[in-house]
Amino acid sequence: MEKVKIVAFDHQGRGIAKINNKVVFVPNTLVGEIVNIEILIDKKKYAVGLAKEIVKKSPKRVNVLCPYYDKCGGCDLLHIEYNEQLKLKEGMVKNIFDRYLKKEVKINKIVSGKQYNYRNKVTLQVNKNIGFFNKSSYDIVNIDNCLIASENINYFINSLKKMNLKDVSQVIIRCSKNTNDKMLAFKTNKNIDINLLKDNVSSLIINDKVIYGKNKIIERLKDYQFVISPNAFFQTNTDMAINLYDTVIEMANFDLNDIVLDLYCGTGTIGIYISKNVKQVLGVEINQSAINDAKENKKINNIKNISFICEDSSKVLKNIKYKPNVVIVDPPRSGLTKKLIYDLLKIKANKIIYVSCNPLTLVRDLNLLENKYDVVSVTPVDMFPNTHHVECVCLLKLR
Repeated sequence: MEKVKIVAFDHQGRGIAKINNKVVFVPNTLVGEIVNIEILIDKKKYAVGLAKEIVKKSPKRVNVLCPYYDKCGGCDLLHIEYNEQLKLKEGMVKNIFDRYLKKEVKINKIVSGKQYNYRNKVTLQVNKNIGFFNKSSYDIVNIDNCLIASENINYFINSLKKMNLKDVSQVIIRCSKNTNDKMLAFKTNKNIDINLLKDNVSSLIINDKVIYGKNKIIERLKDYQFVISPNAFFQTNTDMAINLYDTVIEMANFDLNDIVLDLYCGTGTIGIYISKNVKQVLGVEINQSAINDAKENKKINNIKNISFICEDSSKVLKNIKYKPNVVIVDPPRSGLTKKLIYDLLKIKANKIIYVSCNPLTLVRDLNLLENKYDVVSVTPVDMFPNTHHVECVCLLKLR
């Protein structure tokens, strides 16, 4: 056992201590705490420790309400009071920008919302137990209630426990917040009795086949409705999706003459949400099923000034004649390809709005875009309370 003092946080929200000048990462700790730790991993340049005893506790530490916190890998900041979580994430974004970006950038106040019961989708693993994978193995942590899942999802978790699921390996639950649509999708090697669920769901799917109800559910974000297919990506925090898209509108300061290119558009949520603020939007997405949903979303919302094409966002600029003065990019965690950055520099849109779920790849890409663009400001958005993940909306203007 080693006694250490936690002196900082890393980019995953873990505490940092030092032993003989070697960095030691200690999850579930706070800055200022003195902790007895057991070293679990000891590498040449760093180590990872397990907090066995808190000798001196931070006043920012709270009692964890989740009984599965030490086993489940879903949350990693539940031991920190929520306002302190927000400060940690703001500080984490600021630290990444200060450390890795060539120029100083204004970091705006983090946009936040509800701490608990915010998730509209969970994926449950089933093998005797029903729950989530253990944070350090493929063992399943048996759960009765998830603090960050919606009340409707927790209702279904308890309903599923009354069913015979011995032939089921996975259940995906999606519950729309603003329309009350509910979807359950099972992976199983046999037929299962779904009669217990029929009265309470909008859509029941077994092995990608609709058994009961609709093949898609609908969620509403303010004035707009969006279809959600069983395997489609949709923001898992409905309220914060609205806050995220409102942040995009606020930072972009759109004009009714703006011609917008929306790259990695998915099912068209951002493009449709901003459509009334601009002249024209073109959404680009490589996934055909997402584009099919995007076109359906355009139709049900009666949007006339948006269109969608199924193309690789990283290659599309070379092949289209569309001339945007604003570009929105919302790439996966890996960020933008160098080719796309090169193409963006060539088309010289007046503004780029970069929506990122990974501040490290965001800063990497900004260093390349900085050849022609000023990074005006960044707004962190707390899409996933009680986890170390943070979304960022970044405004770039052509120099």
